[in-house]
Amino acid sequence: MSRRNQSVPAAVESIVMRNQPVYTCLTQKIVNYHALATTIKSEVEKLSGKQTSLNTIVVAIKRFSDALSEEKLEPPSRVLRNARITMTSDMADVTIRPNKSDFTDILKQIVEISSQLDEPPDMFRRSNLIKFIADEKGYTSLIRSRLDKRNIAKELVGLTRLTLHLSPDEGSDSGLALFISELLYRHGINVIHSYIDEDAIIIINREDGPRAYEILQQEIIRSKEPVAQKTKRMRTS
Repeated sequence: MSRRNQSVPAAVESIVMRNQPVYTCLTQKIVNYHALATTIKSEVEKLSGKQTSLNTIVVAIKRFSDALSEEKLEPPSRVLRNARITMTSDMADVTIRPNKSDFTDILKQIVEISSQLDEPPDMFRRSNLIKFIADEKGYTSLIRSRLDKRNIAKELVGLTRLTLHLSPDEGSDSGLALFISELLYRHGINVIHSYIDEDAIIIINREDGPRAYEILQQEIIRSKEPVAQKTKRMRTS
């Protein structure tokens, strides 16, 4: 999730992970770091909340690129074991940036309106913004009409939400978000946002939903394979 006041390396990673062509070029080592730094400088400064030199951004890009090369991105089998996946289409992904004095009132208002929806939205609160993922019809008919349009910083509609319901018995893995993004990128599917907590929520374009569901379901099935069977499959693939 994009948010302000990130470190420069975190801002660079956030920008790259939301841009599939740039991400692919970095993994293939065919990017001019200085040219890329020049292109993303204004966005990095927006996310970090401060002016940054090109050299600092170049260093952050190089380190991120090196980390991609070193990272094998092995499937986090332990985490995916016993996971379930659900898919919901026609979703809206909305970012609200209220004034500091209005923050609590707007948050309370969204919660109250949400009680009228068939399914409550997924909400993510940060120090200066509120993000939520809601049914598109419910958002446009109930929530948007009652919010001050000046506070709606961004809204994306026509999306699909994939939710990986992770088993609490299998622990967590900090590399899960990167693994999912890389896996779907390799199949031509762009991840718009991902939110990893007790469950993993992946937001993609509506038309990519069925294919992404199939890919992730296959990974869940593979996570249950015995180690010997996985090794045999990898050697024959």
